[in-house]
Amino acid sequence: MGTSKGAREYFPLALAVLLVMAAIRQASACSDPADTYAVEVVLNAPGTEYELSALAGAAAISYAGGTAYAYRSRYDSRLVVVVSEQELKPGSGSKHLAVRVQVPVATKEYRVYRCTLLPCCSWLLRERVPLSFTAGEGELTLDLGTLRCDTACWVRFKPRIKAWARANATLLVSGRLALKGTPIRRAPPETGGVELEYRVSMPCLLSLGEPCVRILVLIPGYDAPLRIEAGEYRATLTLHWHASAEAEGVLERVEVECSCLKVAPAEEPVRDLGWRAEEGGELVKRVGDLAVRVSPAGGGLTVLVESPRELNARELEEVLQQLGGVVPSPLKICNFTVSVESRIVPCTEIGESEVKAALKAELEWLVESGVVRGLDRGEIERIVSAAKLGYAGWNQRLVWYEGEWVPYSSVPGAALVRCLRGIQPAFQAESREYAGLPQAPSREGAQAQPAHETPLGEARAVSRALSWLQTLAIAALVALAAAALSYVVVKRAVPA
Repeated sequence: MGTSKGAREYFPLALAVLLVMAAIRQASACSDPADTYAVEVVLNAPGTEYELSALAGAAAISYAGGTAYAYRSRYDSRLVVVVSEQELKPGSGSKHLAVRVQVPVATKEYRVYRCTLLPCCSWLLRERVPLSFTAGEGELTLDLGTLRCDTACWVRFKPRIKAWARANATLLVSGRLALKGTPIRRAPPETGGVELEYRVSMPCLLSLGEPCVRILVLIPGYDAPLRIEAGEYRATLTLHWHASAEAEGVLERVEVECSCLKVAPAEEPVRDLGWRAEEGGELVKRVGDLAVRVSPAGGGLTVLVESPRELNARELEEVLQQLGGVVPSPLKICNFTVSVESRIVPCTEIGESEVKAALKAELEWLVESGVVRGLDRGEIERIVSAAKLGYAGWNQRLVWYEGEWVPYSSVPGAALVRCLRGIQPAFQAESREYAGLPQAPSREGAQAQPAHETPLGEARAVSRALSWLQTLAIAALVALAAAALSYVVVKRAVPA
């Protein structure tokens, strides 16, 4: 009994030690904040081989848990190229050549002025509504609740339905949401006394056991924002279904997206006014050295002004005047709060297309110089086509999987990481490491310098030695933990 009790008491300690060692093993896979401004590919396609001794003139840096080789891009000398050896899973032992093209970055402090306007849109809709689907075709109308818009606004609805059916049963559910209401006092005079009504078709709300086919057209209110007038509305949802057998389900909720902007983010007037629409309906505009962001927030609007310097009241007033074309309500009541935040920003005006062109140029050179074998021009084109700015770092690097180049995070069973390390010094535009990066090595230089004299060969030897020492250290920690646990167990088992 003493041995069993001692083992139970100290098992958590041993487990903690092993978890710490596992964390050490994976620490090299942590993400870098500069990943957002880079593209990276692991050349793990079948038949791809490499020989790093063919490289010459590159600088050795610490990267991806070992030594990598960095130099300035031959396409644009402002860009950084990193050639490294990487595993697909930590500890797998099988390494592949990886190539990264990085836009140099810097850390800058910004003052962020934030103001949230009162919601112009509010709603109270039912949730967790039980549903029963009969066999064959059926229809059911649900009274959802109320929605109020104090100004004309843009809305989109997403009903979330779950259902359970017996094995091999099929169920297809579509719907139609209706809004019926009356204008409020702020509505345009031409709508006074007139009932307001809108209908939104919602095909393919749910499909079980068979695919649902719909017309590929954007439906306002469902796929895209729908403009509705200021008013108080009653919302109903009519469900239509076709089922091979009875089924039960639940309408968990109806998600509502509401924006009080004067124009829909996808419309031309947004661009005409100098705004750029981003994902989620946020609008962004540059005003001198300021970035102004307007985004929907719970039926209201949030205004952010990002500035590299402190702004006075007059400057903020001038910024607010820029919002007149997109924001309906006066902003004189907008009381800004201010905070100081650090941001990772690119130091050059290099876009995604140029970074992809640089990746193509570097891959072609690596093949021509003999560093990479088994990678043809067609495969390089496919890599470049799949690359996007931000596809870099352990989780998002491009890898070959079942004939396609995809982000590692999309590969089934991928060993993803959740940690973040500091920025690699060679990626920081104001660092000595970046300033000291050599120019891209030439093919002639690679052929002229014997492998045993290259700094890369020495770096690889150092990398192997460090990897061997790390493995030895981990083995020693395991042995120490096992010995400590055995000592405690035996000491507990033997009477004093």
